[in-house]
Amino acid sequence: MAMDPVAGDALALFETHRADLLRARRTQTMMFAGGFLLALGLSIWVSQFYPGKLGPGVPRIFEYLATITPDLRLDVLFAGRDAAGDAVPGSLTYWYADLPKYLGLLAETVAMAATATMLGAVVAFALSFPAARNLAPNRWLFVASRRLLELFRGIPEILIALILVFMVGIGPLAGVLAIALHTAGALGKLFAEVNENASLRPVEGIRGVGGDWFDEMRYGVVPQVIPNFISYTLLRFEINVRASSIVGFVGAGGIGQELYHVISFYSDDRVLAVLILIVAMVTVIDLISERFRTRFIGREAFV
Repeated sequence: MAMDPVAGDALALFETHRADLLRARRTQTMMFAGGFLLALGLSIWVSQFYPGKLGPGVPRIFEYLATITPDLRLDVLFAGRDAAGDAVPGSLTYWYADLPKYLGLLAETVAMAATATMLGAVVAFALSFPAARNLAPNRWLFVASRRLLELFRGIPEILIALILVFMVGIGPLAGVLAIALHTAGALGKLFAEVNENASLRPVEGIRGVGGDWFDEMRYGVVPQVIPNFISYTLLRFEINVRASSIVGFVGAGGIGQELYHVISFYSDDRVLAVLILIVAMVTVIDLISERFRTRFIGREAFV
């Protein structure tokens, strides 16, 4: 049976178009691959990420670890203090002689992270609605909100903390403010993206019955996005716990300030003692926060 000439021409046109698309896709892929390899090569050259430079430095890591490893003895490992109230050398009590001080600083670090997260989340919540392209009341407010969020998250927390230490002095206040500003920028971007994916049907309904912009956000958007907002906020709290341990290096309080102190002035087994506590704290916070996020999202899914 002979093929219809019109159908044959359509099939040939389709195959030609398909071949052009494949050729364009192949060219685009090769260009992206070439650009990636060029950027990778430049990154390696700028950072000097060469095996010849990395190899000689590896043994130095183990040398430093040897200097901060405690001299524990099995026979007195769990020994308490003697009659004079002194810890026995080689015991865990001797190694963690400053444990009450460390625990207080850990609690301060968690409090810094929690306060900074709450402050940053409030600012992010307020700016996320005008920063959403489909919800902004006007273009000027949209641009201003976006640029402000970019400014907040574009500067590293430790640099903000360093500046604030000169302004408010050494202590946790500088760390809280620095982390809060960066949190506002990071969460604001995430919140705005969530807002842009929200359904506009409730918004249109509220507008149709005479509601203003604030009513549209309060009753039309917030109920849709609040579960994701809380999930992102809890995730950011985990990040801020780690950040609170870092900003202490510039005098912004918390356990990080003690870690900087023992590294700078002692560089002995106290460094490892503090590091172990920081890792344990971050791990516990991550596990607890993950469980809260999972339970909350699961509960919302069945409402």
